[in-house]
Amino acid sequence: LNINNTHQYTTTYTNSSGETENTAITWQSSNTNVLTVSNTGLITAIAPGEAVVTATVNSSNNTLTTQDTVIVIGNTTQEKTGTLKTSSSYELRGDFTLKEIPNTNDLELTIDENYKASDRLPGLYLYFTNNINTVANAKEIQKVTVFEGAHTYIIKNTGINDFTHLLYWCKPFGVDVGNGETK
Repeated sequence: LNINNTHQYTTTYTNSSGETENTAITWQSSNTNVLTVSNTGLITAIAPGEAVVTATVNSSNNTLTTQDTVIVIGNTTQEKTGTLKTSSSYELRGDFTLKEIPNTNDLELTIDENYKASDRLPGLYLYFTNNINTVANAKEIQKVTVFEGAHTYIIKNTGINDFTHLLYWCKPFGVDVGNGETK
């Protein structure tokens, strides 16, 4: 649940014969700093964190309880960083930051001022991948056109946890030039 959002719980209590009965339900939140719950089961997300919502019914000397764990997420964006390093005889170095663009499914990749890559390779491309040994199942970001200094890429329709590495790949030779793990 996002901060400031609500959710209405609904309950049905049936007796041992399977008939629905109206009975009093007590609602409780394990952490009211994160999540509040009204006496009708309406929860409201207050702050990032986790809370357990408990509904309790006392009937015929029995106490029935059910619980639901709710995670409240904030409006903050996630961010990861990394350092590029060469895995070849060609120069590649520099730091980078990867962050979510709010209210989209896009990422902003910022390459820092300390970046330098060899411009002696034909067809150098940047990928987002989980396997630094291949571009199979990787997401192509674009052809590398900046070889020194700070610059930015927008990676469309990609979650920040979809891939673990940036990969510089020479398409004509089909070789890994270098990479950087996102942490």
